[in-house]
Amino acid sequence: MLAAFALRAPLTATMFLHMLVHIPLILLSGILAGRAWSMAGIAPRLRALLGSFDPYGLAGLLFFSLVVTYWMIPKALDEVLLFHAADLSKFASVFIAGLVLYFSLRRANIVVQLFFLGNMCWMMAIVGLLYRENPTRLCNFYLMNDQEIAGTGLVAVAIALPVIWLWAWRRRIWRFLR
Repeated sequence: MLAAFALRAPLTATMFLHMLVHIPLILLSGILAGRAWSMAGIAPRLRALLGSFDPYGLAGLLFFSLVVTYWMIPKALDEVLLFHAADLSKFASVFIAGLVLYFSLRRANIVVQLFFLGNMCWMMAIVGLLYRENPTRLCNFYLMNDQEIAGTGLVAVAIALPVIWLWAWRRRIWRFLR
């Protein structure tokens, strides 16, 4: 989180770095905070609170999807560069989304995870294609070339995430197929 905060100016200089490095860095800090809290024994109350109203991780995964979806909107990226409050809300919402994602994935079964992964990946691919193929600039603060590179990056992430997920679940899937 400190790296994302300290390197905020260079990481928001281009649309590609903003969407595909800065925001995932904040998200990763939330995931790692959840893991650290679990390992330190701080998280049982949080896990119990989340588990009481979200036993299968659906609400948490929905919250994560909404936050990630919002930060793919070009107007939201413009506001971060204009308003300090929007920048702080990006840090807070993405960090909390990473924290919630960590605990929700632990409760969600493979079918629920696959549903949300498929939803996020097709949405990222569509947004990436729109960024690439749109003849006009969507963000006021980023050049057309930045938009095209960010679109290509989003499509690449949309392809890579299912491959990573399949690799992580390979033993379970292989056991199921036998």
